Amino acid sequence: MNIVTAYNERPESRRALDWILTHGPQLAGSHDKVHLHIALTSGADSPASPNYGSPTLADALTTELAATNTAHTIHPAGPDAAAQMLDLAEQEHADLVVIGMRRRSATMKLLLGSQVQRVMLDAPCPVVTLKSDSD
Repeated sequence: MNIVTAYNERPESRRALDWILTHGPQLAGSHDKVHLHIALTSGADSPASPNYGSPTLADALTTELAATNTAHTIHPAGPDAAAQMLDLAEQEHADLVVIGMRRRSATMKLLLGSQVQRVMLDAPCPVVTLKSDSD
């Protein structure tokens, strides 16, 4: 089972990863049938902000996933997180996309749009969305 997610320093990304590590093996039938594709993304709100994933975050994530024996591929951040997730879902024949989301005001939604909404509407497979515990 190929699962695509985005990851950054925000709590909603952590919640999505925890959900995958808990539920992915159940959905796939066993732990060794899960391959996780992770797009590192920025936690910034502005589309004009640079989209990069911290090298230390990637290293910590690799160490954590290796300790759980989770097959994974970490993809460096692209210029558009939603487009990157959609492309990964297509290229990797994803069975599922799991993405964290955060609450935004109506004004912020109007000004910035929603990366999560784009993924939900355009993904070629089912999408699970999770809010952080603080929302």
